Amino acid sequence: MKQKIFKHILLADDDLDDCDFFSEVFTEKFPEVKLSVSNNGEALITLLEGPPKPEADLIFLDLNMPILSGAECLRKIRSSPELKSHIIIIFTTSSNPSDIQKMYAMGANYFITKPVSYQDLIQLIDKAMHLVSDNNAEQPSFENFYIKI
Repeated sequence: MKQKIFKHILLADDDLDDCDFFSEVFTEKFPEVKLSVSNNGEALITLLEGPPKPEADLIFLDLNMPILSGAECLRKIRSSPELKSHIIIIFTTSSNPSDIQKMYAMGANYFITKPVSYQDLIQLIDKAMHLVSDNNAEQPSFENFYIKI
């Protein structure tokens, strides 16, 4: 299977500190990848619907955001013929099993609980990028949906 090469990643997260840490990881580990950040769900949908339309290879999506929640964004993306093929990783503080099951059922590709340490964040993002690269847009089995260190 051909590995996916990433050119553009979107992060939708309203926590500015988390956005900064996430950006630092990308600068350090994936300097060749463009990272765009939206601080609420509505801004993400507006960015995806363009113009201009950034061709995003992957979206990291927080669940708890203002204006449109991550779940509302996921629903909009998966119901849109133009947007539904985007690869989406839920990136949230939640580790609630019902949130994990709900996001799987709604069609997210993977689920990550935000770690407390920067080193763990590096490991999780690196693992997620490799999983998506290896599997492309395939949703894994539920047992492999929740990415952990």
